[in-house]
This record gives sequence, structure tokens and C-alpha cells, in this order.
Amino acid sequence: MKKFNILFISTLMALFSSCLDENPEYTLNTKVVYESEAAAQLALNGIYGMMAAQGSFAQLIPEVNTETSGICWASYRTSYNNCQYIGGFIPVANEYNDLVWKALYKAIANCNVFINSCNDSGSANWFSKPNMVAQAKFIRAVSYYNLLSFYGGVPLRLTPSSSTNIAQPRATRQEVINQIIKDWEESSTDLSEVSSLASGVPTAPSKYSAYAYIAKLYWYLGSQAWAAEQNDPWAVKELKESWPEMQSSRYYFELAEKYGDLVYTNGGFDLEPTLKTLFSGKRTTFSKEFLFVVDATGNTSVNIGYNSLHWTFSPMNSSAGESWGRCQPNKSFYDWAHGTYQDDPRLDISFTSLYDKYENGAASGKLQSAYPLVTKSIIDTIGWELRDTIIMGRPIQIKVPITEKIFAIIDSIDYKIGGKYADPCNPQIAELSEELIKKFAQTKGPSDWNINDWPYFNKHYTTDCTGRYANNNLFIYRYSDFLLLLSDVKNELDKKGEAIMLANKVLTRARNSGEKASVYPKNWEAGMSKDEIREKVFHERIFELMTEFDGFNDTRRRGVLWKKEILERNNNHAITRACYEHGIANGYKSQWREYWYPNDETEDWNTYLVRNQLLPIPLSELSTNNDININDQNPGY
Repeated sequence: MKKFNILFISTLMALFSSCLDENPEYTLNTKVVYESEAAAQLALNGIYGMMAAQGSFAQLIPEVNTETSGICWASYRTSYNNCQYIGGFIPVANEYNDLVWKALYKAIANCNVFINSCNDSGSANWFSKPNMVAQAKFIRAVSYYNLLSFYGGVPLRLTPSSSTNIAQPRATRQEVINQIIKDWEESSTDLSEVSSLASGVPTAPSKYSAYAYIAKLYWYLGSQAWAAEQNDPWAVKELKESWPEMQSSRYYFELAEKYGDLVYTNGGFDLEPTLKTLFSGKRTTFSKEFLFVVDATGNTSVNIGYNSLHWTFSPMNSSAGESWGRCQPNKSFYDWAHGTYQDDPRLDISFTSLYDKYENGAASGKLQSAYPLVTKSIIDTIGWELRDTIIMGRPIQIKVPITEKIFAIIDSIDYKIGGKYADPCNPQIAELSEELIKKFAQTKGPSDWNINDWPYFNKHYTTDCTGRYANNNLFIYRYSDFLLLLSDVKNELDKKGEAIMLANKVLTRARNSGEKASVYPKNWEAGMSKDEIREKVFHERIFELMTEFDGFNDTRRRGVLWKKEILERNNNHAITRACYEHGIANGYKSQWREYWYPNDETEDWNTYLVRNQLLPIPLSELSTNNDININDQNPGY
């Protein structure tokens, strides 16, 4: 018999104390009530703060979503948490997995206390109470939606924690789905018609934010049901076994369309004129593009959270704050994006290969380069001057060159269609210069290895940061995300014209996001087939939403064969393959080379892909919850 972890409960109760009514005594049987709207607002602020914590949207949810999507590289050490996600060998004791699980359940626990306390007969009454309770239900549903997408069925904890209810069995997938929809449906009744932003109050979602999330959930379920209908090996077996209530894909897509149309027609959301408005490195406090945003720093009366996405994704020493480039795009994804999207302004918004190194908190003027640039410093003559000297005992003036050290790009991969390479998405080794081969197609050893041999993500880069914390909010659900999923839904319901129209809104905004209009991305044409639109939406979402909050879902929602396509793109990328094989041939340890799927070819594809359709239930939950045991673990763990 397991022993109940009293320290965990004590810590959980302590989390509530900063947000609730004055001088509460926390025991397992204590009731907390709110004597005023101000006390309740403070508690609600704390719930939003839980969304902006390390284990939640401020770092690990976008990091884990990105690292599990098949588009990333990180220093290849099997003991590192982030490398375990990228490589697809995640132990049940993975620290990040534990932090995500606990962060989401802490948010849920706070929501449970808040809802229960507001509904208590001893709580004061105030006009905005129903709206505040609706916000807590909305956030509880967001938390369970993320738990569902990561783990499948999870314990449903819907009341304040006590010694009698902390142990809970895994609910079925359908039970979790039902609760999520119930919370969003109920919250939509009392949420405002439009998202609001007021002094001392976090950015509150609207009723159409709830509808947009319901549409997203049904779209996700429809995609999984579609995978089963296409005889995807995972969906036919493991998914059906864990979700016997699964309906037809059309059933879910029609529900997604129902709620999506309400949002599109009445929600009042819109795209920003350019994507740079959101990802310029500057603080964006409010936008019609936000379906759900967590204001992480500075816009409320108290600091309710933080944003460490710059710290996570931006190059090391690229700002006055801290940044580590913990998660970088792999070469195959970078080349595919540049070969496919050509002059798309989103390329410069989303990636970087050149940055100014910061020293002692200031830009040094020392440019640092990364894949695919080959650079060096050269001595250049910029003029001449007369200089006094003595030759053979006689004073004389001679003309000498004035020189300076110039940072020069001497080579780079050319991604132009019809340019140097037959396929700009996958340059072949025979097509590359000697400089490019030496720099990027030959794994280095420990003495000359350089993290800049891989490119960087740029979307979250900012100089407006203190330490690891950036002064910006977290755009958890954007309108472009919604438009692309609704496009996917319309296509599945054989409404190709509407599907193309919705996607073209995103593509048109992308073309206008640079200093001058670009040719790419080109609008989708009316003659495209249903299959072509489905595939384009799949890839467009990965590109438009990279390093945001749904990468894990996006690459696996249509089954393991679609996820396999992403991973095989890495294995079939000529530069990646050459780099990997060079490292193997020279006996370099794995941390100095590329990822190779599945698991350096040490297991079969099916085992690998099935295991990575979900994350493992963390060891901490298995150890402290008497109603879950190892037999309840997800497949493959």
C-alpha cells in the first residue's frame, strides 16, 4: 500500500494562501469564502498566474509541444529532459513531464477552490461573480484540454482537494472530453461578449473564446476519428480501445463547424495586419487576434506570472537578459520551410541565423552566425594614409593602407527555386560547396563542436527582458490558429471554397508582414483537391504556429503515419544524414551529432510511433495516487 504524501498536500494548500481571503487557516476541512469582490479578484489573478508558471504556458507547454513535434534539435544527451522529448524516449521520471502535470493540476485545484468558495452560502454577493466563476471554469477546461492532449484519460478532480479525494483513478477519455465541454459550455453563459482588459484584471476570455475552444476540441477529435477511418495502425487499435465511444469524423467536424461559425460570425476577432505586430520583440497588451491570452508580466496590479519563451528559444547571449537556445529547429525543417516558402516574411520572423552577441549586458557588435551561413572575419583595406617613417637614416612619408576587420558571409545555402539545387528543400551533398560541407555536413568532435551549427527560432526573441523573464504576454490561442483549423473542418465537410477562403486570410496576412509585399506564400487556388487542402493545412499549421502551444497535437492528430512523415523528412535530409553518418564513422559521442529516428534505428517504427502518441503518466502520480498503478500507464511506457 502506498503512503499518502502529506508534504504534497501541505504544499498544495500553501499555494492557495496568497490568493484567498485574509487569514485563512488551511486544514483539509477548512472552507474558504470571499468576503468581497476584491478578495475574489486577487484569487482569480492567482489562477491566471498558474497559467504563467514554468510548468505551464510560460515555458514547458510550448517547449514540450515544440520538442515533440519532430522539427527540433538540441544538444543530443539522453539524460537531458529536452533531448528525451526530441528523441522520443521519455522516461516516466522525466522532470519536465512531472512539472507540466503538476502545474496543470495546481491550476485545476485553484479553480476548484475558487468555484466552490464563490458558490458557498457564506460568500458575499457582487455583480461580476458569475463572470468570475465562468473564467475559472474556462481555465479549468483549458487545463484539462492540455492534459487530455498530452496523456489521454486523466484523473478528474473537480472539488477542493482533501484527504478523501486526492486519490483518483484515470477517468476515461470520453469522461474527460465531456467535462471539458461542460465547463466551456457553462462558462460561455456568463463570460462577456468580448474579451476585456481592465486595470488590475487579467485579460478575460469572452464567450466566443469558449466557443472557439469547443470548436478546437471537436476538430481535434474529428482528426483522430478520421485517422481511425483511414486504418491508421495506432488509431485502429490503441485509440479505439481507450475511446470506444468514438463517433464518425463527420460527427465531430460538424460540431466543430457549428461552434466555429458562431465564432467567425459573431466573435469580433481578427488578424493583425502583420505578424510582426505580435512577434516584434515588443510588448503587445491586447489584440483582436487573441482568443485567449495570459498577461504574464506587468499589465495587472500585481505580477501574476512570467514569460521565459525568449530564454527557452532565442540564441545564447543574444540579449541583455538570459537566453539559452535550448530548443533549435533541425536542419531538415529549416530547409523545408525556406525551400517551400521562399520569400515569405514569416521566415525572418520565425528563424534567425545571424545575431549580435551581448557582453556585459550590451550589444558588442560581434556578429554571431548559425546554419546555413558560413562566415569569417577578413581584413579589408578601406583607404590609405601618409605615415612618417625613417628609411636609411632619412625621414620620409610613405602611403600605408587603412584596414579594418570585416565580418563577411562567404557562403550560404541557396533556397531559390530553379537555383543551385534540384530541390531547395533538400540540397544534396554533391551540390554543396566545400565550405558548406565542412561546416554543416561533418559532425564536429568535442574540441570544435559549435551549437551554431544549427539555426535558431526567432519568434519569441526580445531585448525587453530581465534575467530569464521577457516583458510580454502569452498568446495561447490566436485567430490564425482558429482560421486554419476551421479551414480544415470546412474541407472535411466538402466545402472547399470556404476552406480555401479561410486559409487565404492567413496567407494574405503573411505576404504583407514584411517591409514590402512578397510573392510567397501564394494563395491556394480553387482547383485544389480535398486531399491537397488537407495536406496543406497540416503543414501550414506547423509553419505558422511553430514554437507556440499545439505542436504536439498538430503533428500526431491524424495518426502515426502523418507523424512518421515529419520524422522521415529528418532522416531523408541529405545534410542531416551526412552529418549523422560522419559522426558515427568517426566515433563521436551522440551529443555531437544529429537525431536519427526511430531512436537511432534501435527499435521498429510502430513501437516508437505508438509510444510517442501520448506522454507517460509521471512517476510522481503513480507513486502518490493509490488508484493508479503501472497497469494504467500509457502504451509503450
